[in-house]
Amino acid sequence: MQRTPQMIAATTLALTIASIAGAQDSVASTPGNSDALDPLTMHEQLYVLDLQSFSSSWGTPFYIGPVLKASADPSPSFPTNILGSTAISPDQLTSVVDANDYLLWNTPGEGVNTIENIAPSTTPIAGFERQFGIGISDLSATTTNVFGALVGQDSSSPDRLYIHRITGASSTFAGLDTSTLSLGAIDANGNLTFRADDFNVTSTVAVLGENILRTDLTARNTIVQNAPFAIAAANSTTDAPSTTYIIDNETVTTNTPTAAPQSLAGSPLAIIFDFAAKYRPEGAAGITSHTDPSLSAHRGNPSFHAVAASAGIGTVASLAKSSAGANPIDSINLFEINAAGTVLSTDAATMPSPISDGSFSTNASADAQFLQYLSQACFRGANGQAGLGSDGANIIAAATATDPTDGEFIAVATFAGGAPTWTIAAYEGKPVLDAPAGSPIGTILAAPPASFSAPAVDLSGNIYFVAAFDPTIGANATAFIKAVNTPSGYDLELLFKSGDSFLGVNSARTYTIDDIILADSNSIASGSFHSSSILQPLLPGVSSPSPEDSEAFGGAIVNVKLTYNNGGTPESYQASLFVGPNPTLAPAGCDGDANGDGAVDVNDISFVLFRLGQSNGICGDGDPNGDGANDVNDISYVLFRLGTCNPVGPCI
Repeated sequence: MQRTPQMIAATTLALTIASIAGAQDSVASTPGNSDALDPLTMHEQLYVLDLQSFSSSWGTPFYIGPVLKASADPSPSFPTNILGSTAISPDQLTSVVDANDYLLWNTPGEGVNTIENIAPSTTPIAGFERQFGIGISDLSATTTNVFGALVGQDSSSPDRLYIHRITGASSTFAGLDTSTLSLGAIDANGNLTFRADDFNVTSTVAVLGENILRTDLTARNTIVQNAPFAIAAANSTTDAPSTTYIIDNETVTTNTPTAAPQSLAGSPLAIIFDFAAKYRPEGAAGITSHTDPSLSAHRGNPSFHAVAASAGIGTVASLAKSSAGANPIDSINLFEINAAGTVLSTDAATMPSPISDGSFSTNASADAQFLQYLSQACFRGANGQAGLGSDGANIIAAATATDPTDGEFIAVATFAGGAPTWTIAAYEGKPVLDAPAGSPIGTILAAPPASFSAPAVDLSGNIYFVAAFDPTIGANATAFIKAVNTPSGYDLELLFKSGDSFLGVNSARTYTIDDIILADSNSIASGSFHSSSILQPLLPGVSSPSPEDSEAFGGAIVNVKLTYNNGGTPESYQASLFVGPNPTLAPAGCDGDANGDGAVDVNDISFVLFRLGQSNGICGDGDPNGDGANDVNDISYVLFRLGTCNPVGPCI
């Protein structure tokens, strides 16, 4: 039976209901069940996420917590949907007024799902010092979804996030598959930009052609579902007042878009590449002047960064070809834009032959290429394959390259006037250290089809990425790593890895990271870390941090598979972890505080386990009993002092 627009609207109202639910750090009240949200019925949640403190391999304190779970999979065979592309806003708002009540608890079983959870209590707020946006997408065999969250945070309590999560759009409506959706970008005002096409869609209301849409999350009617669809040869959505077609039913293939934020451009500005090698700001007619004259054409998806060399609002980065024909993808293209999206200037960096960091050299045959734009990335994200930041004085660009002989590496170009200078931040086999200029605790592992994710760059010149990791002790893992910008080059610091466990502060349950999403069957995964995964603006009040400080970035999102220990029963999810700066000053010291975060808790046990057999002669660095060895005696020492803070001990 053919459905009319009136029938579609009526069905939407009948089938959807807003659900103000709880935190994403939660477990089901019946252990082993999934409390992930149904994306077709639960469109809005406001909740608190309390972050857990942890220390990196260098002893640097950070915060971590599951900020957004993937939604419930329609099939009972899977605990959640698969996480796709994610993004964090390139901007933040400050001194934000917010009079909402946010759900808060610290008890197992309370939380997300009105069916699977016990209802929690609420806490009112007046606002927060900064607000940024996080966007995620997920998919199952039958549906794709895009979500956004406005996240509030105060520098006085950086371990607490206030999250307003809203379903941006879903591809399944009234039992019909209408589209395939791919996340592009989000800004701090809640503008969610994404791509929609009819790939693998057969219903009679499937969207037509190539489409780029933007949903204003603050305008969403969350009592109804928002689904793109077509009827009578015209595209529309079921929540049309909140959603705009920027590109509507066109024939030229487009990449997954990014966007310049409303706070910088005055209104959100979609940044779109197409397969005709054109740049289309806000869907306008395409131009090719965005490509530097020294290059042939862009490749892959664009990424926008609020970093500019002159008067623009920011710079767009992408991979590029240095010359026409079958020559390699060996360059990074930059173009600065104004608030209208007009190209103000261009710049380019072409990878040299050879390229070296002083101890490692590659690209001797000039055949290394930037290849992460291949496979599904152009259509499904994420953005972008080229990262852009600064070292406080100069613009820095980075991308992951592949040499046919030497494998993958992260190439870094510095724009300091004149020709860009190049170095290498990481490569297969490079050691990861236990301290600045310290000893190796493992190496980057060669792991086709992807040893590295795309890199992201902060405003202190540090590079962040996910990589395959071969630890000195223990099984191979995936790891989230920071390449710290030191005067002598890049040194690698392990932030966390698969196999690590953390206490969920709200769920009061420990979760273990089973895997950090890096690759699919033949390429980097859309859900892996990309340059759009980092929040460059710093916490309010932080200025000129040292590169090794956790405050050198505003935070990042990393997609993982994790399993809670829910009272002895495993409970698995895919989730986006927020990893943030921890500027909290530790107390003078606690006897048994192995990681130096000012508390004696389960994190100290994890830290000792991580340091087993790796003593570097520092009393407090995983050696709380001060006997000069990192061994099982240190675990006993911590266990005896759990929950105490007696400032007397061998390391105080």
